[in-house]
Amino acid sequence: MLRISAFRLLGRTGASRLSLLEDFSLRHYSSDPLGVQDDTRDARAYFTTPIFYVNAAPHIGHLYSAVLADALCRYHRLRVPSAAATRFSTGTDEHGLKIQQAAAAAGLAPSELCDRVSAQFQQLFREADISSTDFIRTTEARHRMAVQHFWGVLKARGLLYKGLYEGWYCASDECFLPEAKVTRQPGPSGDLCPVSLESGHPVSWTKEENYIFRLSQFREPLQRWLRGDPQAITPEPFHHAVLQWLEEELPDLSVSRRSSHLHWGIPVPGDDSQTIYVWLDALVNYLTVIGYPNAEFKSWWPTTSHIIGKDILKFHAVYWPALLLGAGMSPPHRIYVHSHWTVCGQKMSKSLGNVVDPRTCLDRYTVDGFRYFLLRQGVPNWDCDYYGEKVVKLLDSELAFALGGLLNRCTANRINPSGTYPAFCTTCFPRSRHAGSAAMAHGPSRPAACGSLPDRGTNPHPLHRQADSQPLRHQGSSQVVFY
Repeated sequence: MLRISAFRLLGRTGASRLSLLEDFSLRHYSSDPLGVQDDTRDARAYFTTPIFYVNAAPHIGHLYSAVLADALCRYHRLRVPSAAATRFSTGTDEHGLKIQQAAAAAGLAPSELCDRVSAQFQQLFREADISSTDFIRTTEARHRMAVQHFWGVLKARGLLYKGLYEGWYCASDECFLPEAKVTRQPGPSGDLCPVSLESGHPVSWTKEENYIFRLSQFREPLQRWLRGDPQAITPEPFHHAVLQWLEEELPDLSVSRRSSHLHWGIPVPGDDSQTIYVWLDALVNYLTVIGYPNAEFKSWWPTTSHIIGKDILKFHAVYWPALLLGAGMSPPHRIYVHSHWTVCGQKMSKSLGNVVDPRTCLDRYTVDGFRYFLLRQGVPNWDCDYYGEKVVKLLDSELAFALGGLLNRCTANRINPSGTYPAFCTTCFPRSRHAGSAAMAHGPSRPAACGSLPDRGTNPHPLHRQADSQPLRHQGSSQVVFY
């Protein structure tokens, strides 16, 4: 049923996104869509996804982050038509021990692995119609310059010192863990092995001389920031969770590794024996995209909204704001947090063989169909489950039967016997998805352009007439077209 109903309704990319977005944001993120007030209509906005790790191919969780950010960005573009008022970045995180190990296991140089997997993310986002304005790779020269400058600012402000760091390190999560966050679970041999309490990934005891960031100095400033802005992190349960973390001790943070142990990364300025910690490296990407350290970044940074998964909340809501405050900048304007996707009730895992390929989903359910499913079924507060039958039922019910039925009724002879329909403004609603950016540049002329729409009953374009009660179609095509 799906192939002959909902898929035809999705013949044109972009159909019915606005109502979906308004519904999503109203239900889950704020009493006002995205928490945006009317007085911000002329303000700039900068949206970011996480940059995605290239140790494996993209899955639907990565696409979900990108689609959420894309929807929020498109909503802002509707409110602020000027193309120059909105920026949207995504990209790939290409440094760190995990990449170094994955490349070695694949018999590749780290740069070869990064090029290969980064290209997969870029292709996925093109196919999914993600309207980003920048795709950043942490191996780019512009990013290396930004990271080393940021490091220099922290050092000049007395926030970095060299010391002996000892503790548990999780290579899979690329993070250090206190003893309270480590447990023991049976390993493959049956012996108890130390693992991360939160992720379940193996950890190892590490003792080495590193550069350390004075994170402990920022516990109270972070608490003041969050208590002074209840919307800084949404939905509210995640805001509350961060405040609870800040009630605990906040130890200083190791921000480098020995180069002899980790060579695939950005070296510490003036000390080639150390490599900058991959999370500090990765987080600075949000500044790199807007021109840091050049002055232009200052006009964009206060408008930043991060869209992230809940598994990286601590890095974005504790470490990153503290690093920014240490460098003399403000924390991000907003952090929108979403939960994860399971598959038939189980966590996605390569070992279980249940990782869902998003490109297969886009091909099977169409681009707009799968985007609609992710936005309609995904709930930021808790994990959501994916299985193919669920997608088919949703698209048949809401798009084929509800929306398709409405379209058929609105175009029936009994309601509109002359088959006359107003022409849409091609400036505001370009027929080619690739003409979107050009149309946004004409945003200020929208009222005048739309004012010239023909009245009902004037001579319409042939595609806007029909003699029967079937949905509007391109001549020679079986697909429904939305104008």
